[in-house]
Amino acid sequence: MAARRLLILGAGGHARAVADVAAECGWTVAGFTDRPGGVARPDVLGDDAQIAELIRSGKADAAVVGVGNTALGRRVELFEILRKADAVIPSLVHPRAIVSRSCAIGDGAVVFPGVVLGAGVKVGENSVLYSNVVAEHDCRIAAHAYLSPGVILCGGVTVETLAFIGAGAVVLPGVTVGTRAMVRARDLIRSDVPAGGRHEP
Repeated sequence: MAARRLLILGAGGHARAVADVAAECGWTVAGFTDRPGGVARPDVLGDDAQIAELIRSGKADAAVVGVGNTALGRRVELFEILRKADAVIPSLVHPRAIVSRSCAIGDGAVVFPGVVLGAGVKVGENSVLYSNVVAEHDCRIAAHAYLSPGVILCGGVTVETLAFIGAGAVVLPGVTVGTRAMVRARDLIRSDVPAGGRHEP
């Protein structure tokens, strides 16, 4: 069977990390894209303005977003470019993640090694769950959310669209982290974080 070729949008450290997960999932990385004037490397096939053409020209069989947490809004824009180009956008789930059979994982989500997803967890499209994230039963992680390494979501937690949770933070049962909210590394979240807000201990 021919190798499946994946285009990764982005060319920085997070993109390389996504490439590692993709390889473990059986993909061959066809190359990367970068913003105009970005890095010049042989494996960077074009800039962001050329994404749709790269997809349509058959340079890759599928594509995912590989831009990191410093550009959450840009992650959404790139994902929408892929949608409009009718690209195949696979989820990437590392084989060393532990995922309940009752989980649902959206297009373009990237699940790193050591992640544990319990019963009934829903992971939205284009979201990132970095190494050793734990999301227990009935958590809902919305589209474009970004969970840093070692985040723990207790049962029934909701993480809304474009929320960011820093490394090692713990969110207690039933709490909601609102749209575009930010949680700092190692914080303990006992109550809801409002949309656009930052957790204040």
